[in-house]
Amino acid sequence: MAGLIPKDDIKRLQRRMNRLMEDTGLSDIESKYMPDLRRFQEKMNRLVEDVVIEPPLVPMDVAAPLADVKETDKEVIVTMDLPGVEKEDINIFVSEDSLEVKAEQKKVTEEKEEDFYRRERTYSRLERVLKLPAEVKADETKASLKDGVLEVRLPKVEVTIKKKVTIT
Repeated sequence: MAGLIPKDDIKRLQRRMNRLMEDTGLSDIESKYMPDLRRFQEKMNRLVEDVVIEPPLVPMDVAAPLADVKETDKEVIVTMDLPGVEKEDINIFVSEDSLEVKAEQKKVTEEKEEDFYRRERTYSRLERVLKLPAEVKADETKASLKDGVLEVRLPKVEVTIKKKVTIT
């Protein structure tokens, strides 16, 4: 969910706007602009409720890889950055409306010299769950990994073709 505003910031903005309305005296019933301001405030409150999402789908100790979702007439194509991950360490789960990718990155580096020895092991988990823009055929999904980029092609259930409609 990179790029989204954290829900705490949105809630804080909502409280500040409500306080501003009260501090300026615009919450007074006699104000001639009150109905318009109340409608605006209610719309903002609904917007905040729509934007605030459930708790993160990925635990905090797990990294969420960057992903792009592209929709064509026939399929949904998801590309995801998984540098340094081997294909054997990637698990992909598909349902009609979501894609879940889990990967583990294990690395061992060893350096030996005459009077020096160093061995380091690193481990990280990558997980990402994406809601898909269209219903897909899970059993016909194809995936490939090249140069650290995972590409998942998900055929759509119904292919919708644009049709021009003439006005009569």
